[in-house]
Amino acid sequence: MAPLPQTTTISPTVLAIYMAYEAENSQRDGKTISVSTLADECARKLFYDFRWVSQHEKIEGRTLRIFETGNIEEERWLENLRKIGCEVVDRADDGNQIRVNLCGGHVGGYLDCEVLGLPEAPKTWHVGEIKSHNLKSFTALKRDGVRKSKPHHFGQIQTYMHARGRDRGIYLAVCKDNDELYAERLHLDVDYVLRLLARAERIIESSEPPGKLHEDPSAKMAFACGWCKHADVCHRQAMPRVNCRTCLHSRAERDGKWSCSRWMKPLSLEEQKEGCPNHLFCPSLVPFEQVDVDEENERVIYKTPSGELWTDGANA
Repeated sequence: MAPLPQTTTISPTVLAIYMAYEAENSQRDGKTISVSTLADECARKLFYDFRWVSQHEKIEGRTLRIFETGNIEEERWLENLRKIGCEVVDRADDGNQIRVNLCGGHVGGYLDCEVLGLPEAPKTWHVGEIKSHNLKSFTALKRDGVRKSKPHHFGQIQTYMHARGRDRGIYLAVCKDNDELYAERLHLDVDYVLRLLARAERIIESSEPPGKLHEDPSAKMAFACGWCKHADVCHRQAMPRVNCRTCLHSRAERDGKWSCSRWMKPLSLEEQKEGCPNHLFCPSLVPFEQVDVDEENERVIYKTPSGELWTDGANA
């Protein structure tokens, strides 16, 4: 019998599975600032997310499978809670996942669950947030608690508690390496949530990005900039994407929608993605020096670092 050929790199079967995940994954922009990112230390990143500034990331199949594993773990946690006699609500009356909307509808997210009957507090409803961790992250969580070790997750559950009118939450975690479980009950910190939402309001209402978290992305303290999808726009003078949210004519309205002052009309989500021939970048997003404006022809003229002139506008 002939020996089976051995691959020195990734197995074709594994590669095919990863590619299948990638083929099924549709890249899309978030309609709102996500509750899951609300506590990010970089307000500029939230602004870029909200304005659809950067190109879509290519998410590898292995990473997409990790996301799927997290969803599977959520379902296991819900069944575990029901198994010990808890009442678990993970769907709204219409059968969909429970959605919360804040800041006029421009901040939003989906709840994992709400729980009644926890052994520690059987008569109190808790907002539940479920996460999976690798061993290093899980060890830090047990040592330091969710607020210190996972500030994004802490901001997420706190915001959901505030939005749902609950003063208790329970953070539920599993270690992917050894299946150890962790649960931490939390009190609502109203002042903390209001600060998060106030920052979000400033981002929503502004057409200019907040200051950079780090001016030098190669600095030791700026390690997060290294894997940020906005690094090219933020630090390398890349041009932003063309869509309504990067256009100076657009505005986020208080009903969670967007409008265009050029055409004096509300903008559907599809229209926002498509943009129009009269698109003009918000000047704060253009990595060049603005030197002139031609209002009649709807043009803005910029000077590049090399001294050349670049014109933005439909009639350029």
